[in-house]
Amino acid sequence: MTRGLPPEETLDVRGGRAVSRVDAEAVHGAAVLLDAAADRLLQASHRCLGAAGALRGAVWAPDPWSRPALALPGVPEDDAAAAARRETAAARLDEAGARLRGRGSTAERCARRLRSAAGLYREAESLAQRVTGGAVTLLAGAAGVVLGLGARPVLAVASVADALDGAAARDGSPAPAVAAPAAARPPDPPTAPVTADAGGRLSDVWRAVAPLSDEAVAGLAAGLSATRPLTWQDLRRGIEEGPAAALDPVTRGAASLSDVVAALLPDSVPQVVALTDTDLAGPRPRWADRPAGSVAEALARTADLYPQGSGIVDRPAAGVPAGTLAVEEVVHGDGTTSWTVLIPGTQRFLSSSNPFDAATDLSLMAHETADVSVAVEQALDAAGAAPDEPVVLVGHSLGGISAAALAASPGFRARHPVGGVVTAGSPTATFAIPGGVPALHVENEESLVENVDGRSRGEGPATVDRVTVGRRLLDSADPVDVAAAGSVSLAHAMPTHLRTLSAAQRSGNVQVAGVTGRLERLLDGTRSRTRFFAVRRVDPEPPLVLAPGPGPGQGTTVLGTTSPPPGNPTGAMLH
Repeated sequence: MTRGLPPEETLDVRGGRAVSRVDAEAVHGAAVLLDAAADRLLQASHRCLGAAGALRGAVWAPDPWSRPALALPGVPEDDAAAAARRETAAARLDEAGARLRGRGSTAERCARRLRSAAGLYREAESLAQRVTGGAVTLLAGAAGVVLGLGARPVLAVASVADALDGAAARDGSPAPAVAAPAAARPPDPPTAPVTADAGGRLSDVWRAVAPLSDEAVAGLAAGLSATRPLTWQDLRRGIEEGPAAALDPVTRGAASLSDVVAALLPDSVPQVVALTDTDLAGPRPRWADRPAGSVAEALARTADLYPQGSGIVDRPAAGVPAGTLAVEEVVHGDGTTSWTVLIPGTQRFLSSSNPFDAATDLSLMAHETADVSVAVEQALDAAGAAPDEPVVLVGHSLGGISAAALAASPGFRARHPVGGVVTAGSPTATFAIPGGVPALHVENEESLVENVDGRSRGEGPATVDRVTVGRRLLDSADPVDVAAAGSVSLAHAMPTHLRTLSAAQRSGNVQVAGVTGRLERLLDGTRSRTRFFAVRRVDPEPPLVLAPGPGPGQGTTVLGTTSPPPGNPTGAMLH
């Protein structure tokens, strides 16, 4: 039986249990280890040969100042025996060196084969992913075309209804001031993290298809875009953001869906309501009068604004009504002031009163005016943000899209200098955040929301100022992450994104450390004050409602609504 590896061209294995998955990175890592082992074996072989040479040198080239080591006439017998023993030892060292050299050569060949196998596996996986991704894109594109064509009758009927509504006379009665609803007591957050996989086969299916969700979105968007003619909004976007933005299929596809949803909802404008401590369900949050200080704390506070809380263990909800954002005024040691806006994500599917819904998601992805973005501007003005004071925009999901859209908006930047952007679980690749603005995006591969921009992490923007931290949860050694990989909601939840951010910071990555350091200089300070604002959709008539309350702590202050300009019933344009 031949020892060692068989010739590469004769290796043929049949039968047995089929391999379901090969980790190409692990195979390549094994090749690296074998290379190192081969190098050490060859070094040991060289040392053996060197030692054998030294022994033979001592036998045949004796030290002239010592007794001769050669078996010469007149030399005692014991010296000749010692010389023989040295020769024997040298021969054994030669043999050991040859064996080590053979083992080293075998390890080198094995490493070479493993590297070749890893490359073949990578190529096969890449080809399979490209083929599968292409098929998914084509199928989704066909579905998008069907959906776009089917939406045309809905838009036509809505257009006729709008014309009839415009011709009908209104009674002219003033719209009542909107009071902030009393916040319901939020449920307690979980007291322990999820540690076991749940969902069974459905979870396994999602883990398998999650990497293809961006291709599916891209195909659907392309199909919808193909049924949508160029509009003046596309031309405006092309002028302001560049020609590519005017033709971007995701943006145009979102605009098509946004038109359909807008036709189904009544006309409304956003209204911002300043909340007092009496409007909260419970005491004022403990962090409300302390600077966030870190990116992780700012994201956690954003999640606290959900009525049900953040889901972070031992962290209570802020007790605010649904549809609430927060504005933090941060005073620094040198006397300067910065602002932090905390914007939570989607809370309803579609709502005529709460703008944190899918309609706003679509408006944002279409680069159109969105109620939440208008509300952020109103809240900053109400809080007293000066035009020269930087603003850090922090958002989760929908809130992150709004943060990126505001940072990319020349109109917003003209009123408030953007000091930084932090997003978690948000599709932000279509927004051109200007250079000089530090931006950190936290994403998880198995979370669907991040992929609705039709781009994978590798296709998103990556600049000196813009850093994306991504993670494949299924590859994590933490069972909590593996469980989250099989659930869209868990993968998208803030605790999972915070674990991704923590892993990136523990790794010592200089890009992550650089951008978080720049952001945290604005998030930290000597003192801070947080104000909470509820955002509502109200009837656009009359165009302005102003009903100030009696004072802090004594009632609710309605700050006003946005008067819709001609041709734009949802508020002032951001772009």
